[in-house]
Amino acid sequence: MASVISKALKITGQLESTEDIQIDGEIDGDVRGVGVKIGQHAKVKGTVYGEEVELAGAIEGKIEAKKVILTGTARMTGDVVHQDIKIESGAYVSGNLKPENSKSDIRPALKPVASTSSLNTAPPSRPATVV
Repeated sequence: MASVISKALKITGQLESTEDIQIDGEIDGDVRGVGVKIGQHAKVKGTVYGEEVELAGAIEGKIEAKKVILTGTARMTGDVVHQDIKIESGAYVSGNLKPENSKSDIRPALKPVASTSSLNTAPPSRPATVV
């Protein structure tokens, strides 16, 4: 069951939950949750972090989430960092959309491998001599 911030509440400071959050009021600060739903009349000033963030209201700040849904009533001012995004007709975004790969998709940098091909024109290296 989601924790609910009703339309009667205005919170200043960080809001953090290990579960889902439904925001219908106003938050002046960062929000962290697993699933974060920001209702049509809700306002958040800060960064919203979550596995899934659904915006129907307004954010002035940033969204960082694996999955982002911007509904037709969404008003986003700031950047959206995402792996998957859905933007419905009517949504307003003033900022950058930044697709990010999941950490499991990022491969480590490859180390150069010594080549024995005829294209290698560098002279062979000699081992260091210790005196």
